[in-house]
Amino acid sequence: MLRFLKSSPTEMPKIIKTETLSGDRQYSRSITIDQTKVHSIRELKKVLGVKLGLLADRFDIVKMADVLLYDDQERLPDNLASPLHIIVHPAERTVFDHLVTPAKDMINDFEDDDRTMMSCGHGIVPDNLYDLCWNNLKQGAVEFQCPAIEQFNVRGNQAPCGEIWTLYEVTIKAQLSVDERILFEMRLSKNSIQKEDSVQECPFCRCLSVRANEKNNRVRCLNCSHTNPDRSEFCWQCLHQWKDSHAREFCGNLQCSTAKGVHMSQEILRTCAKKTIDNYANVPAVRACPSCHALVEHERGCKRMTCKCTFQFCFVCVKPWTSEGCGYNKTCSSVAPCQVVSK
Repeated sequence: MLRFLKSSPTEMPKIIKTETLSGDRQYSRSITIDQTKVHSIRELKKVLGVKLGLLADRFDIVKMADVLLYDDQERLPDNLASPLHIIVHPAERTVFDHLVTPAKDMINDFEDDDRTMMSCGHGIVPDNLYDLCWNNLKQGAVEFQCPAIEQFNVRGNQAPCGEIWTLYEVTIKAQLSVDERILFEMRLSKNSIQKEDSVQECPFCRCLSVRANEKNNRVRCLNCSHTNPDRSEFCWQCLHQWKDSHAREFCGNLQCSTAKGVHMSQEILRTCAKKTIDNYANVPAVRACPSCHALVEHERGCKRMTCKCTFQFCFVCVKPWTSEGCGYNKTCSSVAPCQVVSK
């Protein structure tokens, strides 16, 4: 007897082009990646490092949409961009002779490396300065503030220095490479824009979006409308996908603030989708709890529903889940129609 085995499809090698943020042609390459062997960012950096002539700690891969850096432990994304943008770090971060200070490092008291003196008089190792500033930028900072704790304060209250450092000072004293300087500028701009009330970040592609009318919570991302039209609209309030294509005021997510109000609740009950639950067809996917009237959405499971108020009821016939009402061994006489909520 002959047995035919299905051969598993082999992944084709992927060609990735690399570019630095600064456009340094020295690191522009077209590199072939074997996707069957490369599964993480760490493994990808090993391959790129050999081709670029760089150690893995000398460069990082940029998430352009987020203006962040990939972590080495992350899995290799399926939609890895090409060209792939990287930043090259300096081989070492030295301290200019006239800036060397005996002051302790404000981050680590036990640092033996040379510390550079900041404009506020505090000292820090350049590598620590880079890490400090980049971590603050990742958390949304729009300026660089000295975190050093003042040693002499009245009644022992310890307060941070709080001196503001300019990007120019950080560039010089952290010995930022050209790529790092560009990355810092990009992140500062993104953080500044995000603090504006008129701007939101698309939850799908992370691009910045604005709404034409401040009373309209339904926003269409211009970038997603080209790349993924079926998933391009989101709610300004809850930042989830806009579910109801016909609704103008409610996005379809019950946890959203746009779902409040009796009239809105009635509209949700009237327009919600229908589904099959325990072989009962055309059951409204949203019900109002018979006890507290809160809206409850059925996601999965049987017809038994427990509201946040702890009241239990049947999602099909909307009777209480008791021996006198509905239960596991009782057949619903009919599917309850859309409920009517009162003021």
